Amino acid sequence: MAKSEKEKYWTPIIETMPRKEIEELQTKKLIHAVNYAYSNAEHYKKSFKEAGIKPEDVKTIDDFNKLPILYKDEIRERLQQTGDPFGGLLAIDFGEKILNIAASTGTTGVPTVYAYSWHDRQISSEQDSRLKWMKGYRPGDVFFMVGPRWHAYASQLFYAMDAMGLTVLIDCGYPLPFISKKHVMTMKTLKPNVYASPNISLYSIIEAAKSMNEDPRDVFSCCKLIDAGYGDVLTTAVRKRIEKETGIASENIFDSGGIAEPLWYYGDCEFHVGNHCLDDLFYTNVCDLETREPLAKGEKGECVITNLFSESLPIIRWGTEDMTIQDLEKCNCGRTHSRWTLLGRDAFATNIKGTKTFPTEIENALGDIPGFTEYFTILKYKKGPMEILKMKLAVDQTKIKDQEKFVKEVKSALKEKMGVESEIEVVKTIADLPFVGHKVIKVLDLTKEAE
Repeated sequence: MAKSEKEKYWTPIIETMPRKEIEELQTKKLIHAVNYAYSNAEHYKKSFKEAGIKPEDVKTIDDFNKLPILYKDEIRERLQQTGDPFGGLLAIDFGEKILNIAASTGTTGVPTVYAYSWHDRQISSEQDSRLKWMKGYRPGDVFFMVGPRWHAYASQLFYAMDAMGLTVLIDCGYPLPFISKKHVMTMKTLKPNVYASPNISLYSIIEAAKSMNEDPRDVFSCCKLIDAGYGDVLTTAVRKRIEKETGIASENIFDSGGIAEPLWYYGDCEFHVGNHCLDDLFYTNVCDLETREPLAKGEKGECVITNLFSESLPIIRWGTEDMTIQDLEKCNCGRTHSRWTLLGRDAFATNIKGTKTFPTEIENALGDIPGFTEYFTILKYKKGPMEILKMKLAVDQTKIKDQEKFVKEVKSALKEKMGVESEIEVVKTIADLPFVGHKVIKVLDLTKEAE
């Protein structure tokens, strides 16, 4: 293999493995994962028995897909019943082998608790090394990650950066005005060439720079790439906004994200056509959200994930409730593992006149309107189909001369591009929107508040 090819991939042989070999490897690992989970985690002994399935029944991927899908609510229910924070999933000794314990953000309810062993962190950080290398991270780069360090992802991320030979700038990631001003100073003085953070932290730095009479484009001029997303889908509209604000070309703005419980993370390559997954470490497929049956290639459905390496908390068929489309075709970058187009969490979809509408569709419909931001909350004001889309929207006031005209333009675009009538309330700041952790709540269910 030519030197340029070696430099292109972190693990060339694995990342370009033929699909047939990937699926053979997945089958072997799935059989092992099923036996390990059944032998060591109380939850799977119970759920397999209830489903009438024994570990020895699983010999193929089709057999595996007959196992029940596991959802967060089952873990939460077991916590309520038994007090077990791991919901019967813990498969190793609590005191001796666990390295880290953390919790999810709690986007859809009570946060779920998960754990790393040393083995888990080593493998999961290998996942991150591959994904970051794909985006252009290289030894000697100066890396500035502004994000919530309480999240377990931080553990594997920084471990991966050490393995890759990067210099890491460590700081608090909360998007508070005085902290964001400190981040601006860090950018200007230490000049990291790789910046990564959730979108909200990135925008907070941009606004802090403006308040300090600094041009954000000058602040980010030291960067060769921006790694964004981390909890928010990086839509085309968002990518364009980041490019305009920072001066970083859109082809050098990358998407990152994942699902905390199965330690599954993803990212896009330089072609930006779907987010890459590591199929030697995970088995993923798309299922119908109602029937829970696997769907055919290219169909839209729920992303279901199985971790093929976890020692501490085996995750077998984790239902993410994220609506996705899977692509198994070889990418133009040469990688052969699956790619995913994420549409959004099903819980964030709203039913407008019988049509399921995702926040990402709204972002792309409104993204070209000056002053629009992806920070908005949809109000679910009734059960069942709603006649009108009601939203609270945080905007970039510096780009809006006439707020009434702006609202009319938003309503017109929603009507023209999505066929929906709307009521729009512009809030003063993003802080006026409801939050969970570091994320804006995309759909606020007012029907629950009324109960």
